Amino acid sequence: MIIAVMDNALAFILSVPLILIYCKSLAQENLAWRWTLPLWFLNHNMIRYLVSFGDNFWVVLMWQVLFVWPICIGIYYYLYKKGDKWEFYIGLKKKHVILMGSLIVLCISSLVICLYDTNKKVIAFHEQVMKELEDSSDRPQYLIQNSVTPSTLLSLSDQMNEVRNGKVRATTSPWKSKVIVVMDNEQQKEFTYVRCNEGWKLDGIYRESGF
Repeated sequence: MIIAVMDNALAFILSVPLILIYCKSLAQENLAWRWTLPLWFLNHNMIRYLVSFGDNFWVVLMWQVLFVWPICIGIYYYLYKKGDKWEFYIGLKKKHVILMGSLIVLCISSLVICLYDTNKKVIAFHEQVMKELEDSSDRPQYLIQNSVTPSTLLSLSDQMNEVRNGKVRATTSPWKSKVIVVMDNEQQKEFTYVRCNEGWKLDGIYRESGF
């Protein structure tokens, strides 16, 4: 449930420019731009689906920010300058501004709350994975079966006790999470977890450092 709410909130926020163009077409009673509603629906569902693919989601994110958003902003500016009803708020009817503003605030709030909850679940999942790895009779085989890049994790076998007893914190996005373990020997390991459908999967360790 939390994952579904988080994905839908993210998809709505990233698709806002398309729905704003649709609202603008309603304000101007311009039928030519009503096609943005089905396009918004398609874009929303594409984001919601692809976010579960984890590490590859950055491609979709770049597509939205570098392509979809600039084009939508350009179209909206064109429609805004073309309109003659300047009493509208940013070129929209007041009811559309209130509706969109409320939905955006709701989605941002939902996203923040869901990320906070997901962050705790990722930490719990990390601790579960480390316990299973510690208890495994064949640790290399466990890593091969349960991680994306097991070659970055092979050195864990000699440090399981330090990793299990280390202080854990995490930074989570809807498609990726970084779990940082600070060990007693003043070293830290940064584990990367990626989305795998409705759950998470250990990717690997791509950063280690000492103080």
